[in-house]
Amino acid sequence: MAIKLILTLLTLLSFSFSIKAQNNIKGTVTDEKQKPVKAATVLLLTGTDSSLQTSVLTNEKGEYFFADIPAGNYLISTSIFGYKKTYTTVTLAGAEIAVKNILLKNESVLLNEVVVVATKPFLEQRADKLVVNVENSATSAGSNALEVLKKVPGVIIRNDKVSIAGKSNVMIMIDGRSSQYTDINQVLKDIAAANISKIELITNPGAKYDAAGGSIINVILKKNARVGTNGSIALSAGMGLYNKKKEGVDKDFFRYSPSINLNHREGKMNVFGSYSYNHRNWFEYNEFDRIIQPERYFQKNLFYYKVNSHNYRLGMDVYADSNNTFGILFSGFNRDGGSDMTNNTEQFVSSSNQLINTFQTLNNIKLKRNNYAVNFNWKHTFDSLGKEINVDADYSRFSINNNSNITNDARGANKSLSNQLVDNPVKFGVLKIDYTHPINVNTKLELGAKSSYATIDNFLSFTQNGIRDNGRSTEFLYTENINAAYINYNQKYGKWLFTGGLRTEQTVANGKSVGTEVLNRNYWQVFPSAFITRNFNTHFAAVAQYSKRVDRPSYQQQNPFVLFLDSLTFSRGNPTLKPQITDAYKFSVTYDKQPFFAVSYNKTNDVIFNDAPKQEGNKTFTTPENLAQFNNLAFELNFPIQFGKKISGFAGNQAILNHYTANYLGGKYDGKKWNWLAYWEVGYKPASTWNIEVSGYYISSFLTEFFTIKSQGSLNFAIQKSVLDKRGKFTLNFNDVLFTEKTRGSVLYQDINVKFRMREDTRNVRLSFTLSFGNQKLNAARSRKTASDAEAGRVKTK
Repeated sequence: MAIKLILTLLTLLSFSFSIKAQNNIKGTVTDEKQKPVKAATVLLLTGTDSSLQTSVLTNEKGEYFFADIPAGNYLISTSIFGYKKTYTTVTLAGAEIAVKNILLKNESVLLNEVVVVATKPFLEQRADKLVVNVENSATSAGSNALEVLKKVPGVIIRNDKVSIAGKSNVMIMIDGRSSQYTDINQVLKDIAAANISKIELITNPGAKYDAAGGSIINVILKKNARVGTNGSIALSAGMGLYNKKKEGVDKDFFRYSPSINLNHREGKMNVFGSYSYNHRNWFEYNEFDRIIQPERYFQKNLFYYKVNSHNYRLGMDVYADSNNTFGILFSGFNRDGGSDMTNNTEQFVSSSNQLINTFQTLNNIKLKRNNYAVNFNWKHTFDSLGKEINVDADYSRFSINNNSNITNDARGANKSLSNQLVDNPVKFGVLKIDYTHPINVNTKLELGAKSSYATIDNFLSFTQNGIRDNGRSTEFLYTENINAAYINYNQKYGKWLFTGGLRTEQTVANGKSVGTEVLNRNYWQVFPSAFITRNFNTHFAAVAQYSKRVDRPSYQQQNPFVLFLDSLTFSRGNPTLKPQITDAYKFSVTYDKQPFFAVSYNKTNDVIFNDAPKQEGNKTFTTPENLAQFNNLAFELNFPIQFGKKISGFAGNQAILNHYTANYLGGKYDGKKWNWLAYWEVGYKPASTWNIEVSGYYISSFLTEFFTIKSQGSLNFAIQKSVLDKRGKFTLNFNDVLFTEKTRGSVLYQDINVKFRMREDTRNVRLSFTLSFGNQKLNAARSRKTASDAEAGRVKTK
């Protein structure tokens, strides 16, 4: 249905192309002696937002010519080395206009000091999102994208799980595009911070976004579309800082990551690409103390991880004329690595703490991940007022392979050797269309449609002492088709701005386990959204938001596989899971477009507990279940920090209430807990080329599902030195200086009594160098998203 809607809309819109009137702009460029200036760069910018329409170079006679330009207001920028840049305004209404001669003057005055410095604020609060400009953050240098997310106010990452204001249903996107067919957290670990420009935090997404997920975190990668050739290179290296004896490790832990971004724009073509390599090894240590009456089990797990990954992007935009832009983008990654786990378990009599038995589990895991994706896109601009259509088509393929060799060695018994092989080929395609129609200067209409189709073949082979175990070996084939359509209406009345939207989505899903159908669904859902903004004066504004969201089960959650971590711990999927629905409300006040105060409330039904614990004999396993209703309330207060001209930054607080109610294991679970979250980032600039930053967070004890997590936090420190006329930067980072980013918690419910403690390679030092080269003056990037906007994070590949 959605595909038909897309094709119909495309057909109707195409009729307007042939009757669209086109116009021309021409002129000449001379110097002060009235001589023609050859090879001057002439840019045609739209009058509304100064975005680049097209560009040319003057010929030997100093002439330039822009063809097929729609009527509207424009700004002509003219520049060449040795002359002052000149701007000329043009209003195009007829078939052709001759611009008066553009006179370039010699740049005879050379300033010894920089007199104008423009710096983006670290935080920018907009009507629908918070923009975090991390590109110039010293404490982010040398880190990966997942570590950069820790700098975003209110974002907490625990065991690679991202939560915002106590909510864990977070959609993570990269350049507006992410894939539910891979573990997005693992992808983020492989993206170098040097490739990130900014992060958008959208707590209440509107109808234009896919309804899947709660809040959206959109990681925007660098893409310089400046005229000419430009780019940047970066190299970072780091190591862990640990007392080996105290931490119980016998290895050193290192990382290094070179990366490069390149862009070339000339005439009607823009070619861009990036590549990064990441090598890293790290450790993770876990302790579990379980009481399974009449016995107690104390486990120690030590993991050594090693990963090598390659990430790449290559794209091209072709500006066919002033109205049409075509693009193609190739992207992907290749990752090889694995882990070695040693589990030592002691078994006691719980009443007397008398030792009964000891046994050891060794788990050697080899993993391979690769992905390639191609995106075709087309943007047609009808006029300079913002009337446009965007069409995207995506195809992507993932290969996910895990090979685990498990050795169980119990005292006084024979060793047990097991092999667990998991293979997941994934294919998906997406077609999407978005249309924007400004009715007048105060009114805008947006509508669009999307259709996606995916196939996931999950294969598990389990052998015990060389003999295949058919009871544990299985195959799960999953297909999913999601069709969607939306409409948004934007209206401005004086100091008021209203946005209302409605999105409808159809989900068709089918799952077969060893040929037997275990899942068959076909349902429609409707998702309204509304946003009201009131500007009181030049400083203060208020925003009220509402949206309805859905969290569909991930493919791994629905996969009925049983995956063993060690002899006493395993996980099992649940093909009967239903999606969870959230109603999200938020009211916020901003000051100078900075987040100041906010209160939010979220109510979720059919909550998916990803790690619902159960006992099976002396084994503990987790399985996802639709168990509860979840109520989340959060109060937020942020404030800037400014002392003179050299010290600046921000700090914030959140008071968060998480409340779960559920019927589980024959009892009533009623978990409620308030917690406090504080975060800060402060910079000190002793000189124009030096920057010192301190950042961190602290969170008090909090509740997530059945787990009560004790307080934790982190303190980070960085020193940065600019060189080569600020095109290069050396940065020295110290992360988690106090080594307090550890997880401690417990589960106490019915017969389940588990305490745990976890820590990993969070304390480290990194040295980074970045260098920008080429033309860095005029930013003319084409901002666009691909069709896979919300195909994100639903297959877990860790």
